[in-house]
Amino acid sequence: MASIKTPDFYIKDWYQKKTTAVKTAFFAAVIFGLMTHLYQFTNKLYNYDELANTPSGNGASVEQGRWFLKWMGNILVKYTGGVYSLPLLNGLLSLLLLAVSAALIAEMFQVSHWIPAAFIGGFTVVFPSVVCMFFYMFTSVFYAIGILFSVLAAYFVVRYPKSIPAHIGAVLLLACSLGIYQAYFPNAVCLLVISVILLSAFREENRTWKNVFFTALRYVGVLAAGMVVYFLINMVVLKANGVEMISYQGGASMGQITLRQFLSAVKRCYRDFIALGNDNVLVLNATGVLRVCYWLVMGLFAVSALLLVVFEKKDWLKKAIMAAGFLALPVAMFLVYIMAPDAQTYTLMGYAVVYLLIFFAVWTDYYSRKVHCKGELRVGFTWVAEIICFVMLATYIWYGNGCYMSLEYTKNHDMAYFQTMITQIKSVEGYEDNLPVAFVGDTIEDATNTQGSLMGPVFGINGKAESNVNSFSRSHIIIEYLGFAPTICGYEETKALRELEEVKNMPSYPDDGSIQIIDNIIVVKFSD
Repeated sequence: MASIKTPDFYIKDWYQKKTTAVKTAFFAAVIFGLMTHLYQFTNKLYNYDELANTPSGNGASVEQGRWFLKWMGNILVKYTGGVYSLPLLNGLLSLLLLAVSAALIAEMFQVSHWIPAAFIGGFTVVFPSVVCMFFYMFTSVFYAIGILFSVLAAYFVVRYPKSIPAHIGAVLLLACSLGIYQAYFPNAVCLLVISVILLSAFREENRTWKNVFFTALRYVGVLAAGMVVYFLINMVVLKANGVEMISYQGGASMGQITLRQFLSAVKRCYRDFIALGNDNVLVLNATGVLRVCYWLVMGLFAVSALLLVVFEKKDWLKKAIMAAGFLALPVAMFLVYIMAPDAQTYTLMGYAVVYLLIFFAVWTDYYSRKVHCKGELRVGFTWVAEIICFVMLATYIWYGNGCYMSLEYTKNHDMAYFQTMITQIKSVEGYEDNLPVAFVGDTIEDATNTQGSLMGPVFGINGKAESNVNSFSRSHIIIEYLGFAPTICGYEETKALRELEEVKNMPSYPDDGSIQIIDNIIVVKFSD
């Protein structure tokens, strides 16, 4: 008999060892992910950054502390010629990576029932931060890898508490996740805080408060080591490339915080956590239905935790640790406020908030099988919790589709607007196709271009604009999408034209006379 088996043997053996809950989390993530994002996967929609990185590009990297993103991009450039924005392929690969993350979470916390596992898979992929991630399709796979690394780091630390190689691997994974997108570090923090809460909340043999306390210290050590390794590598990479961190979204100030800023950031963490029930925090809960559900989630957590203390009257020090974990969770969810106090936070950076919902699904599973109370109470809690999860999951699926529809309306308006402009340029008296074109001014003020995405403020998620007519990347619509690629005048030539009296006296686009041929240059005046 051959000692080396075929690949299908090993895959089948590995698959059979996985529990029903783990499999459910994976396949639920795929199914719910397709329901939410298939619109984006099968269309070429864009936002302002996607425009600038189509057909190829992976955006800013080393100068924003994203050195691992740069390394992955370099590998693709070397072996494929570029980092291409391919919606269907990039989308499906990203979705599979997120589905693996969901399965790891279900296995990490040893979820038993398939319904909570399905919610874990669903929330992992339908959250608005994932919708926002797919606006940046050119780098979505890298972002999904960053999420997977952060989850895998927590998985190693929780599942292999005595393995030194696992802890070293976790530290390296955390550093690499930070090197892809710093806002994914809170993912691991949230998962480890949740682990501490679960360890301290539910009775287990041979698990004293000291065990839980030292486990928490071990978690803190790994998180700190991951951050230190990231900063060390980042320092070396910046020096090797001869660049400095730029101030984009507070990246240059990451890790630099005063006591006043720290206290203000912590206050903001709690304020926004509470605001999930009545405000659109980071555009993560845009509808009234979601806000009511967040209140119910927080209320059920509070009531069930208090009942747990009542029914499980032993190990008061463990219950104190549980309470400390619940207090730490809002800070972990909004840790980006502390990591970069000067950053302008937005939807993409709020992914860690999803772990409140994932924790709720895990908590429901634990509560239904580990709490020593009346069966009717457990069953009632399970019914209410799972109905809330279902409503939130369905609402987020609906919301994601609406955001993509919004993106398509914006694209159609952009195309129509610039197609009309190109027609006007080619219709100007004396037009010749060898004449260069100069776009003078920055902002187009056009009272007829105010429709926006047509979808209203509900789908005004961060990461997209209502119109890209005045975005920094609008030239890519003209050149790459519409194929109009004349010689375009550079900065110095355009600056000289701006000083001409003849140009100063021109009206601004789209008024009559805003496109003229001056000194054998087609001048399109956007503004003074």
